[in-house]
Amino acid sequence: MITDQDDKKELITSIRDGINEVKETLTVPKSLSKYNPEKVATILYLHSIGVTQTQMEKKYGLRSHTTSNILVQYADYTNRWRSMGANIRGRHFLELSSLEETLIDALKERMANGEIEPTFRDLLPLSVALEKAERGSNTFRGEVSSIVEERKMVTQTDYEATVEAARKRMLQIKKAEAIDNDE
Repeated sequence: MITDQDDKKELITSIRDGINEVKETLTVPKSLSKYNPEKVATILYLHSIGVTQTQMEKKYGLRSHTTSNILVQYADYTNRWRSMGANIRGRHFLELSSLEETLIDALKERMANGEIEPTFRDLLPLSVALEKAERGSNTFRGEVSSIVEERKMVTQTDYEATVEAARKRMLQIKKAEAIDNDE
């Protein structure tokens, strides 16, 4: 049985192997791959499991310039590593789904016994975690899971035409009301 730990070890091993391959071909004297391969491995691992560059910068204190350079340098490898990271995230999603089912069953039992009165707040944090896990799992499997808002651009001419049409319509309504009042 493959576990998250097995997948994680395989991913980290693959990343270290990739770093060693690239490190030997580099002619750049001050390469992070040569001087700090653990930092490179951290960046590549975080990227492969879906951590964004902004998150790396804020949460782990990594500079965006550094992460960008590393990701560009290892671009030939990152798709394979992201695929491996997707397996880990997919497994996390399944574990959260199972946990949710267990919690729901326990809540149903406690409700039936009269121990608790459920509220929406009881399931909200778990539902949010489940949704995030599913979105991450789908994203790394190549499924589109986001909705993109499309805004219509209104020109000054469009605006003026709309205002003019509204004025004409208001005038028609006033004339109709005046005719109705005269009768």
